[in-house]
Amino acid sequence: MCKFFKIACKDKKNFVTLQAEMKKNNIILFFLLFLTSCTPSFEVHRLQKELNRRLTYADTRTELIKQAMSSGSIDSIRSVARSSKGVQFFIMDGSRIVYWSDNWLTAESIKVTTDNDWCFVPFRNAYTVGKWTQAGDYHILTIVPIKYNYPFYNRHFHNAFIAPFKGSDAWELGVSPNTEHQSQNSEDYALYSPSGTFLCSLQQLEHMDKEDAELNNFLSESFSFQPLLVQANMPDAKVVDRTRMRTYYILTLSLFIIILIVGIVGLVKARGFRNMRLATKLQYLIVTLILISFVYIFWMSIRYVRRTNQERQQVAILQKCKYVQAALQNIYFWNVSLTPANASGLNIDLKDLSYAYETDINVYDLNGSLLGTSTPILFDRGILSRHVPPEPFFSGKPVVTAQEHIGSLQYLVGYVPFYNGNYVPIGFISVPSFISHDAMVVEIDNYLSRLLPAYLIVLILALIVSLFATRSITKSLSRMAEKMHHYRLGKEDNHIQYNRHDELGELVTRYNELVDELESSARRLARSEREGAWRTMARQVAHEINNPLTPMKLTIQQLQRTRGTERFNDYFDKSTSMLIQQIDNLSHIAQSFSTFAKMPEVKASEVDVAAKLSGVIAMFSNGQILVRYIGPDVGVTALADEEQIAEVFTNIIKNAIQAMEENPNGDVIVQLQTKEKWVEISISDNGPGIAAEIQDKIFTPNFTTKSAGSGLGLAISKNIVEGCEGKITFETSTKGTIFHIFLKNKQN
Repeated sequence: MCKFFKIACKDKKNFVTLQAEMKKNNIILFFLLFLTSCTPSFEVHRLQKELNRRLTYADTRTELIKQAMSSGSIDSIRSVARSSKGVQFFIMDGSRIVYWSDNWLTAESIKVTTDNDWCFVPFRNAYTVGKWTQAGDYHILTIVPIKYNYPFYNRHFHNAFIAPFKGSDAWELGVSPNTEHQSQNSEDYALYSPSGTFLCSLQQLEHMDKEDAELNNFLSESFSFQPLLVQANMPDAKVVDRTRMRTYYILTLSLFIIILIVGIVGLVKARGFRNMRLATKLQYLIVTLILISFVYIFWMSIRYVRRTNQERQQVAILQKCKYVQAALQNIYFWNVSLTPANASGLNIDLKDLSYAYETDINVYDLNGSLLGTSTPILFDRGILSRHVPPEPFFSGKPVVTAQEHIGSLQYLVGYVPFYNGNYVPIGFISVPSFISHDAMVVEIDNYLSRLLPAYLIVLILALIVSLFATRSITKSLSRMAEKMHHYRLGKEDNHIQYNRHDELGELVTRYNELVDELESSARRLARSEREGAWRTMARQVAHEINNPLTPMKLTIQQLQRTRGTERFNDYFDKSTSMLIQQIDNLSHIAQSFSTFAKMPEVKASEVDVAAKLSGVIAMFSNGQILVRYIGPDVGVTALADEEQIAEVFTNIIKNAIQAMEENPNGDVIVQLQTKEKWVEISISDNGPGIAAEIQDKIFTPNFTTKSAGSGLGLAISKNIVEGCEGKITFETSTKGTIFHIFLKNKQN
């Protein structure tokens, strides 16, 4: 695609024709072609950026290696090298390697150069970038591996980029053929160091190497490395197990997804965990704990199987190492050292032992170099390194098991010393044991195929039991809440019946005791309130009766004193008139208290309040104070007491008129209007208003500011309105007072 695009760009006429044709057909296709052609440059830019970052990191780690070398401690060097992820070190003393941080890179020989800048260093099994640094009499070769480079292609030998580099297997690294560091191939891309020095070129492969038939034939006769073969497929029974396990995994994952979706939907509907009901909260907590426990047990089970498998492999390989060690000790009982002269006979002995113990065997001399092996082709082809790993060589431990790798594929190797008859170490013995990832996965699947169905059943049962358990726990609480909601003083059967002797039973018992105490307190309070009300009523009645009795007594006494005098007749007429007035006042007081005592229960129903209100206003139309009405005469229905609502209107209008007796311009306005759920009746006057110190007492029974009033009118009105589920309020100032009566609108 890139090549086609560049050729088209070189020929302006062809490019214009191509552009016009693409615009004519579909302009989007042109942009897709352009973006596709530019994709490699983006990939190269990303790879270049990561390479510069890794090289900078490698420089800092090299300085730490130099500092560790100055201390003369091999442990310090090993510590720095082990913590340098993705960077390897070789320390040379002249032409001799004295330290290596890893052994997987393979090379015929390593030659020290005086160039102290980063350069391209191709090993037999990897493309790398290296740099030489002098540290006293030693030279440090710092290696940053970029990409594997095996001599042939196999399903285990993918020539992929090495972490942290990422990219397609189709890229290949090489050195530019000319001195200007620019490839003659238009498809090559140059990679540079942070200082701008050319390192290597990146180009796309046109073909993949074929499989190596000779190596495959050799591996088929090997023991440890047989799983590397392409033909090493699993038996059909294992495939069946994989299919069954895949079904279990899908069922488990589906169940988890369903539970997760239901949980999220519940949280959204409830607007958070805090707003949920107690039963739902308990269900969430129990289910969450069950799922966490399930995931933890599942993870621990896999980890246990994996660790058990590895430990079993380690025990087996160390056992084989001991057998091979004993056999080689008997064969080389009298040898005081191993030299290249022993290599030919050693290879034959190792081959025989390999068939005897069904394992591959490698032997290294005391310098860590390979001396003999039962699998020479892996070393000859550059797949395995000819150096022993640094762990058994530099750690000084007699027995070591180490994880090594071919590419990204891990395998286990056991290392033991090679002793002669006097138990003098003359070399190192390594026994590889290829732990196949597929074999480990099969073992885990076989284990989980027995465990996972039981987990699923237990999980489903636990979810069901948790639902019933939370409902059972909160059932009594729900009954308590329902009882409290319908609780009424004096109502029978306010108790909750619960026969279990648990914490909820104690709570229910305490609730029942509190209900009994509340009922008893309510009866005592009601009796006390009735007695207090009667005492207050008696004082008020006595006060109201005492007011007219005093002038009546004085009048009669005066009549007694004037009897037989000339003033008697004249004073008698005035006195009788005043006595009759006071007697009428007593009669009015008695009638008001009788009305309050006999006031019937409020019975709310649908009433045409407009008709009731207009009828009441008609009674005040001939008075001295003007009463105006704004609103319909009929057709406004509200919830009210049909017999008593007119008394409410009468009381408030009468109070408004009485408040303006001294105002010659008195005006009362009554307005009726509908507001959503309410019917509002406003009664306003332009009187002096209600004093601030008595505003909170005007609805109190027996409270009045009039000399001849009983103080019951507004109290009766408030009781009637609130009994119809309405409300009554007022606003007052020095310019007048407005009473608002709100009744429920039955038309909405």
